[in-house]
Amino acid sequence: MKKKKMTAWMLGMILAVSCVATGCNKAPEQSSLPETKTAEEQPVVQNEAGGGETPAENPESKDTIVLKLAHHTAIDSAYDVAIKHYADLVYERTDGRVRIDVYPAAQIGGERDVLEGLELGTVDMTLNTSALIMNIVPEYGLLDLPFLFEDYDHVRACLDGEAGKMLGDKLLEQRGIRMLGGWCSGFRIMLTTNKRIESLEDFSGVKFRAPETPVYIDMFTALGSSPTPIPYGEVYTALQTGVVEGVEVAAEPMYTSKFHEVGKYLIRTNHIFSTICPLINEEKFQSLPEDVQQIMLDTMKEATDYQWELFAEADEKALQAMIDSGCELIEIDRQPLVEACADMQQKYIEELDAQAFMDHVQSAKQGK
Repeated sequence: MKKKKMTAWMLGMILAVSCVATGCNKAPEQSSLPETKTAEEQPVVQNEAGGGETPAENPESKDTIVLKLAHHTAIDSAYDVAIKHYADLVYERTDGRVRIDVYPAAQIGGERDVLEGLELGTVDMTLNTSALIMNIVPEYGLLDLPFLFEDYDHVRACLDGEAGKMLGDKLLEQRGIRMLGGWCSGFRIMLTTNKRIESLEDFSGVKFRAPETPVYIDMFTALGSSPTPIPYGEVYTALQTGVVEGVEVAAEPMYTSKFHEVGKYLIRTNHIFSTICPLINEEKFQSLPEDVQQIMLDTMKEATDYQWELFAEADEKALQAMIDSGCELIEIDRQPLVEACADMQQKYIEELDAQAFMDHVQSAKQGK
């Protein structure tokens, strides 16, 4: 991975309170621990080019193309920082001809809402998880099969290779949405409020929040727990009030969403690697000048490298921060969990006629 110096600097942004000047995306004071405000506490925060004074070297004109990008993740999360970095690069490299305005933290709609808006054309670009995209292209659920990937290198080889291309082609052909890249959302862990989980048997009956998608519901059912589909924006309150007793997500979003404040136990299951995808409405993409299209594609490759490095380091720091705050980390024997989920994994492979996809996943593992 490249750009260590830039990563170290940008991590300061993730681990600090956001500056909320009108439309300005300036770096705040660096801090050793993250402190992220909720969406309700902050107005829309856009990329540097998206508000305030236009940089003198890139003067805008009435012909400037403005793209609206919405996502559901927390302000100053690794995703938010990376997509604003991408927006700034696009603005610079198009000499101000394209400005991407970023609306984070579900400020104009939850994840499902903005995906629907992307299809309708009311939103131009989004960041969406593969678990949510599965609702419109079922094959995306394959990325969220439990215990599918070996490590980060294996995942990246799949997303950048034939497996990722296969999914991107289906999304474009079936829904008119272009997948610009595969971003790292990390290996997911679990957090519980009052249930200590040290073995497969301990999952029995525990009420876990599940994303609103079948593969997660089926996984928790296979583990013996009680899955409860809840939108991401409602998870904190659900944990706080006891509607659910646990949640699973990577450490970085778990921390930036402050779930550790109402949780007690962290279980390092690494059960699913979660992918988050930058998307753009294809009709909007095709309306852009050809040179702008190429700039956006090329810049996304660079931003993807940057986001992977940024997230991996932020995820590690977030896990330690939650432990330091008083959460207990439990190391669990994963093999019984793998075996419990084997049948449901095979069910999806057969239902989606996904053997070719699985062959690409296996090839990526061997060639990584």
